[in-house]
Formats: sequence, C-alpha cells, structure tokens
Amino acid sequence: MEFAIVDIETTGSQLGPDCITEIGVVITDGVKELHRYETLINPQARIPRFITHLTGITEEMVEDAPVFEEVAEDIYELLNERIFVAHNVNFDYKIVKSHMERAGFSIPSKRLCTVRLSRKIIPGYPSYSLGKLTASLGFKHSNAHRAMGDAEVTAELFHLLFDKNTGQIEQALKSNSKEATLPANLPKENYQKLPDEPGVYYFHDAKGKVIYIGKAKNLKKRVTSHFTGKNNIKKRGFLENIFDVSFELTGNEVIASLLEDAEIKHYWPAYNRAQKSQIQKFGVFRYEDQGGNIRLAINKINGNYKGIMQFPTMSKARNWLLDKIEDYELSPSLCGMRHYENDQVSVDKHHKNINKLLREYLALEETIVWKGRGRDSNEEAFVLMENGVYKGYGFVDLSHSVTSVTDLKTFIKPKHETLMVKKILASRKINKLKRVEIPQ
Repeated sequence: MEFAIVDIETTGSQLGPDCITEIGVVITDGVKELHRYETLINPQARIPRFITHLTGITEEMVEDAPVFEEVAEDIYELLNERIFVAHNVNFDYKIVKSHMERAGFSIPSKRLCTVRLSRKIIPGYPSYSLGKLTASLGFKHSNAHRAMGDAEVTAELFHLLFDKNTGQIEQALKSNSKEATLPANLPKENYQKLPDEPGVYYFHDAKGKVIYIGKAKNLKKRVTSHFTGKNNIKKRGFLENIFDVSFELTGNEVIASLLEDAEIKHYWPAYNRAQKSQIQKFGVFRYEDQGGNIRLAINKINGNYKGIMQFPTMSKARNWLLDKIEDYELSPSLCGMRHYENDQVSVDKHHKNINKLLREYLALEETIVWKGRGRDSNEEAFVLMENGVYKGYGFVDLSHSVTSVTDLKTFIKPKHETLMVKKILASRKINKLKRVEIPQ
C-alpha cells in the first residue's frame, strides 16, 4: 500500500473557481519517501494580493508555468492506485479531483486526513494546524505555505502517525466510513449522533461558541450537505472552524423554522449572514380604488404603516405576490400585474378571495392554534397565535388532553414575534400543521 501526500496552493477565489497555482506530491509507503514531484501551474486567472502575500507566488512566477491540463497525466500517474493524503484532505482532494476531471482523468476516492488521524493517534496537542502541530513535534517546516514545503512536513507527520497507528488508519479507510467527508476538526462520533429527524442544528467552534445555526427536515442529510460540493477559501474557513455539532429535535419542519429564527436572533452566529436581519424596504399594500375595488400593490415602505408583508427587495415582494395570486386565485391586474397571462378572474371572485387572504395574513385579533407531529410518538406539537400575535410553540404528552388555550399556554415556550415568524405562519409551510379549535 502506497500513499500520495498532496498539498496545493490556489488562487483562493471567493467568487469564481479556485484554481491551482502549485502542487507538491510526496509518494511514501508509510515508512520512507519513495518519490516526490512539484510544479508551479499557470491558473489562467488572477492571483489576489493576499494570496501572494501568504504564499509568495506571484503572477510573474506562473506566467510561463504549464497549465494544469499539461501536467494532468503526470499527476494521474502519481495518484492512481494510491491513497490520497493531505492535512485537511477535503480541501485539497476536491480541488484536485475537479481539475483532474476537467482534464479527462479520474482519481481514486480513498483518502486520509492527517488532521483527523493526528487527533486520534496523538491526542492532547493544543492545536492541530499544520504549522503549530509540527512545531510542537519538533519537525522542521521550511517553505511554509508552499506546496512542497507543506507536503514534505505532512509526509514526516504521516510517517509518525503510521508508526504509532493501532488500527485508526485502517478504520478511516473502510469504504463505509464517512471520515474523509467530515470537516477535519469535527469528531466522527459527534456527527454520528445526528438523527434522520426534523430539527435545528448548531455548529460550534474550538471554544464551543455557536458559529452557525440551520434547520432541517432530516438533520443528518442536511448537515452532511455542508461537507460536500465545491470548496472555496470562504467555505474552507467555515469548515475548518467546525469543532462540534449539536442539535435540537422539533418533530416537524414548521417548529424547526420557528426555532431556527429565534436561535439566530439569540446567538447571532458569525456564518448566518443570510438569515440575519435585513432592512425591509418594500411592502405589499392593500388599498381601495375609486371604483371600490380592493387592490394589492408593491411600494416602498415609508412611515409606520408597513403593509401586509415586508421584504428587503422588490423582486422578493413580487415573487411573494405572484405566489398569492396563484394560491388565492386573485385578479393579477388588480394586484398590479398588468402583463400577467390568463387574467380571467372576475372582480367578485377576486374580492371574495382577497378578503380571505387579508383575514389570514392580518389575523385581526384572531387566536389560532396549530397542531402537528411531536418529537416522538408520545407527544404532539402546538403553535399558538393569540389575538393576532405569535406566542410560541410547545409539546404536549398524548396522555394530557388540552381543554383550553389557557391550559395550552402552560406548555408553550414563549417566543417573540419577528418578521420571519410572520412569514412562516403566513406561508404554505404552515399547512403542514393542522389548525384546531380550542376554547379560550
């Protein structure tokens, strides 16, 4: 069994493809080095200044270097029928695999991560970054952040791990092991605890701080999806910061969405930029024209009245309104959609249906209880909106009969109403729960 210890330097693109600028490969049998290979590569793309500052590789240095396709066959010969090894292997493997496939080659899927192996075979070090770990071990690390310099010291580290191995390498290589797909610092046993159930998941950094929160219909599948797909320098930084994952079961997707919103507002995780508060610039407004027709229109929010729903962009407001035209069979022309095809809804039908929409979305002084699947077969989940205001959600054991809203409130976890909550309760998603009548 032979191993290809690989390190690459890239353009570190956050926008376009991450292109290789240098590759270093050390072939070893686990005990001694057998062969080495290194070359600069012309990425045919700009190298950002911060990458040049980090690696020392300039655009002038790669100007006359071969493009990847010219060296792909040589690299294939090095990687074929060998196990791909790297420090934080997912980053290097995915980019090399992508480049090789574009050049018409496929490479073996078996790979090992020296970060994960180090944590198992030589535990207890304060840091497992390549520079700090090898310094702690007394290894000389010359030419850091250059491909061969990093590949060379990674090979030395791998030889140490191979010597101290007591089955960890064999376990990591098992075909059914998901070890190689996981972030380097995330313990496999923590990942394996994730169930195939709806809920909210939390990624934690090295200090236990929550850095990302997400919701899922299937926690295991959704969390796994973060670790697959294309890598860029931004995603690499995110994955390298994941040291733990925890979760909370919710029983259904609606409560998962409600909890996710509440938790993001509570923790403000560094990587939840998309879900953080956005300025709501546009609203969908109701008004009555001179002919007595009830109309809907999109306009900029100005003043205290914000309309039925609010959105950060015109396009999001328009998409929402188009959905409601379809869902409620409204007249497109009476909703500001003059060029909409098949505008055959009568004015009477439009008025009947728009009043239904307004009742549901404005929820005038209304108390609504929704019921759905609980976290296990012995309970039910409830969501409560009282007098038009969201109060929270809760879980009730099947052995208890809820007789009134007052009774239900003893089981409800109080939560604040936010714009996102209003959108969840006014979306199609709420139809996955059953609306039930409960006395006050």
